[in-house]
Amino acid sequence: METAGSPVAPVDRRPRFDTPNVLWFFGAFAAGGGSTAVVAAVHPAHRGVWIFLVALGFLTVYALLSAVLLRTGWWVPGGVLAATAVGLVPAVGVGFERLVGVWPGAGVSFDPFQRFEGALFALGLATIAAGLVAFALVRFDFLLSTVAAATLFTTQLLLPAFVSRPGVGDHAVTSLVVGALLVAGGLALDRLGRRRAAFWLHVFGLLGVAGGLGYYAARHGHAWAWVVLLVAGAVILLLAAPLRRATWAAYGLAGFYAAIGHYVSSWFGSWRAPLVLAAAGLGLVLLGMALHSGSLTRLLRLDRLPVP
Repeated sequence: METAGSPVAPVDRRPRFDTPNVLWFFGAFAAGGGSTAVVAAVHPAHRGVWIFLVALGFLTVYALLSAVLLRTGWWVPGGVLAATAVGLVPAVGVGFERLVGVWPGAGVSFDPFQRFEGALFALGLATIAAGLVAFALVRFDFLLSTVAAATLFTTQLLLPAFVSRPGVGDHAVTSLVVGALLVAGGLALDRLGRRRAAFWLHVFGLLGVAGGLGYYAARHGHAWAWVVLLVAGAVILLLAAPLRRATWAAYGLAGFYAAIGHYVSSWFGSWRAPLVLAAAGLGLVLLGMALHSGSLTRLLRLDRLPVP
């Protein structure tokens, strides 16, 4: 029974899709975006000292607010403000690099996706490190979204160090490979029973894989890319149920239908396209029924996959 003067705070440490959580998350996003815009508007006078101080001030405020909220039991709003603080690490880094004279000056050619820029790459590494440290301290799973997103972006900045003036295809391959590694990390966390933490690695990992395959399929129309996309979508759909991953089902459906849409696009205007799409839709309904009943899982021996 609640006593007089006791703090009224949520006891659930897991975010939910309800009104308070929507307000907490999107409020934190707006605060972080507004703070970054303020930092961007600061004049880079005195070697960027004001950029550094303003960005550091915002980061400190959000970190302190997060610490206070976490200590008083407000787990979710405290966690999202910790993520907001991590999101300001690049802004602080830009100010610091201007201050020490390593940030490229005005008029200097700056193309980090074509030429390796150590100053920008260092900001990516700092963001990843800050996200991992914050996660270790707070144990709020959403913080891994910043780590996963920063990993996808930072590896693109590292590519020019190994490939001279990489093309879009090189970046697509990098996205695909890094995305696959993130998915593997998510599966490893699943094995350890950290399913909520693994969620963000699955989300951004599959996004990287989809981006890489989608580029080759849509941009260049490679036949092999559409076949791989169709097969990958089907396999991901099959694995979604035994892995208990709705994320896999969503990406699998997207890849499956993108490939189906490509193959029937030349038939539009006739009866073939709607018939194929109708058959594919009914097939997905039957697949869902089979997966839900467990019959297909047992038939393919997917029930033997290690699931926490």
